[in-house]
Order: sequence, then structure tokens, then C-alpha cells
Amino acid sequence: MGKFIKVVLGVLLAIIVLIGFMVIRTVISADNKSVAHTDVTPPDVTPQLIDVDADALAQNLAKAIQFKTVTMQNHEDTDWPVFLELQTWLAQTYPNFHNAVQSQQIKTYAQLHIWQGSDPSLAPIVFLAHQDVVPASEEENSGWDYPPFDGIIADGFIYGRGAVDDKGSLISILEAADRLAASGFTPKRTLMFGFGHDEEVKGTGAQAIAELLKTRGIKPYAVIDEGGAIISGLPGTQSPVAMIGVAEKGYLTLILKAKATGGHSSAPPSYTAIGALSKAIVAIENAPFESGLDIVSTKMLKAMMVDQSFGKRLAISNLWWFKPLVEDSLRSTPSSNAILGTTIAPTIIDAGFKENALPRDATAYVNFRIHNRDSIASVTAHVRKAINDPNIEITMSDNIGSEPSPISQIDAGPYLWLKDVISQSFPNTIIAPNTVIGGTDSRYFSIVTSDIYRFAPYAIDVSDLSRFHGLNERISVEAYAKAVQVYYLMLEKAGE
Repeated sequence: MGKFIKVVLGVLLAIIVLIGFMVIRTVISADNKSVAHTDVTPPDVTPQLIDVDADALAQNLAKAIQFKTVTMQNHEDTDWPVFLELQTWLAQTYPNFHNAVQSQQIKTYAQLHIWQGSDPSLAPIVFLAHQDVVPASEEENSGWDYPPFDGIIADGFIYGRGAVDDKGSLISILEAADRLAASGFTPKRTLMFGFGHDEEVKGTGAQAIAELLKTRGIKPYAVIDEGGAIISGLPGTQSPVAMIGVAEKGYLTLILKAKATGGHSSAPPSYTAIGALSKAIVAIENAPFESGLDIVSTKMLKAMMVDQSFGKRLAISNLWWFKPLVEDSLRSTPSSNAILGTTIAPTIIDAGFKENALPRDATAYVNFRIHNRDSIASVTAHVRKAINDPNIEITMSDNIGSEPSPISQIDAGPYLWLKDVISQSFPNTIIAPNTVIGGTDSRYFSIVTSDIYRFAPYAIDVSDLSRFHGLNERISVEAYAKAVQVYYLMLEKAGE
């Protein structure tokens, strides 16, 4: 009996020590918020930002929205001349910028502007934005509060397709660069500006710009593109969070085609095209890819935990013990689940032409956003194995296909420059790395650099995220003016 008591006491002591160790780690992480945690910007920073006329800036963005630079899936369906009209307006509106740079048209409609630095030994920084936008219904009862291409300013917001994605970035970069050029500033480091024309479909403009840089032997210090922002209202977080996209998921669409004999529906065979295709889709969804925290999502959680409850800090501070629990929690919502692994999304099904006739073939499109632990080849092999039906033809869509990006430096190199700009501009903001689950033009630039950062200095609410590519896309006049000021600071520091 005495021996049993000793064993029990030993176990209890071990548990107490373990709990104490976990609590100490959690307390240290909390102390870091005010003492040494570099992922939270100081509350007493006085930003050194230029003065701007917010209303005048809003008017220019509203005007840019009125150019209907909508790209369609079929190249011939796009109104390409309107892109040249937009570019003419940009040259007239931002003359100081255009006088300071050397400009080149790429694939007719994309643009590369080079602001030559005084020190050719310094690798350039490339700023990206795209001119095109996704379609938006202009029907009277479409759900838009204001017509999507009228560029209406109302209730303190600029409304319209592209207000954020991505004319907001395009115009705010030009507003900042034009003012910087007018000040007489001469960059020490060369600044490049790549403005693609078809990011929303294939991104061939950005791809051509990246290939041109490669042929010239240019290896940028960093590439800056859309993808992250400063988001308020994230669940469990009181402070705004500046999300810097240090990685981007790959993109793949596989086309599944099932073939059968067809015939009259009154005497169906045991193997039908639609039935086989349905089973194939179910088989894929029932064979999910490996899922879990990686270096980016782990660092993101640790940066954000300073604003979390004690229980969440306890779990994140001790992932060696609570990792499965944290991962399960993240899997509870589609948006957080998406950062953990490759996602599967059947998006299009095409089959049949008459209700009493069996189709001879059925086709489905399944979209995958590829995590950096996977690849196009491994995803395709995974799908073939899951379906396990030689009668299902599997091909890759020729629309877009891209591997997951390399992971850029975190807390080193260009990341520190971005953190410095954010710290000066947005006090009391958490700064966290993240993986961008959508696609950007920057995916093509991994051929010239692995330091790609997807961040635009927009202060937005989490509720506005659904407006991108959706109804009532907008940005507040105040947030847009702040973005211009921050881009000015970002360009100035980049040039130094």
C-alpha cells in the first residue's frame, strides 16, 4: 500500500510540474506583449505620414473604378481598348510618376515601370498591382447598393468593383509614388512597378513581366503584392491584425470525365456516366489531404495569441502538448481550415441534355488550392488513387496551374522593413505572417526571388472580406487616404 501511495504521489507531482511548466510558458508569452514581443506595434508611436486630401484621393479612385476593365474567361469577350483608356488617364493624372520612370508595355496591356536607383548594386524592390477586375451584375435588382462601375462615394465609403481588389492598390501606389516624385526624391534602390492586366483570369501579364526580369538577370530584394491587410474584428482578437502573406497556396483544377454507353433512361445500365462521376467526386472528398499546422500558421498563431484569452494562450504556448486540439479547433471553420492543408472544391458539373436520355459522358471540374507540403503532381496522383476507376479520364485544366509558393523570410530581411512601416503607421496592431489562400500575380515571381510579401496597407473590418468579388465592394475614404500615406512611407523606405 505504501508503494502504491508513493507512485500516486509521484504521478501527482509530475502533473503539477507539467501544469506549472505550461503556465510559466503562457505567462512569459503574455509578458512578451508589453516587454519584448515584436509582433505588436507600440501604442505610443507617432507616425510620420504626409498630409493628403482624402476627398480628392477618393475622387480619383472613384474615377478609376468607372473604367470597366473586366476580364472574362474567354480572351475575346474582354473589352481590351478600355485598358488603354485607363492607362491614358493614369498618365495624365500622375505625370510626376510617369516622368520619373521608364515605362514598357508588356503583352500590349500590362505595364512595367522602372524608377532607376542611384546605386545599381542594390537589388530592386518590385511593387505589383493589377488593372483588371472581376465581373459584377449591373441589373437593377442585382443587390448592389450603388451601380458597381459608377464609382459612387457615399456614407464615407468609395463603392465599386475594384475599390479594393485591386484598383485600390493600383491607384494608391500611384498616388504615393507621384507625390514622392514631385518632392524631388531620387531612390537609392531601384523601384519597379508591375501592373498586370489579367490577374483575375490567367495572369499572363504578370507572368511575362517576371520572365522578362529573369531574362535580364534581375533578382529583386523583394516583391510586394496584394493579399494581406490590417483586419479588425477577427474572432477572439481585440486588436487589429496586420496579415503579411509570406506564402501563397498553389492552384490546380482537374477535369474529370466519365464515359458510358448512354441510351434510354427506361433501361439504364449498371454503369452510368453521371453515377460514375458522382462516385468519383465523393471518393475525392472522402480522401482529404494531410492537414496540420506548418511553420507559417504556427508563427501566425503565436503572434496573435498575445491578444487571446488565457486558455488559448495556454494551448498555443504549449503546442507540443495541445497541437491536435488547436488543429481541430481550426478545422471548425472553412477559412481557418484552409490554411492547414490542400482543399478540395468541386465547382462545375456538365452532363445530360434530356431528362429521359442517359448521357454518354459527364464532366466535372474540381478545384484544389495546394498547401506547400503538396504539389500539382502529388495532388494529381492522390486524386487518381482516390478515384481508382480507369474509366474516369483525369486531365488538368489549361486555365491556371501554379505550384505553392516558397515561404518568404519571417522576422528577417524584407519582412523587417514591412514591419517597420506598419509599426510606424498603425499603433497597437498585431503583426502576423500568414498564407494567402487565394491567388495573386506574385505567384509568377518565385522564378526571380523567394522573398514575396502579399500586403496592402488597408485597415478593414473582417465583415468586409466577403465584399471582395462579391456585392458592394467598398473601402472607406479614411482607410484609403491612410493607405496612400503608408504606401508613400513604404516607397520612401524602399528607395532608401
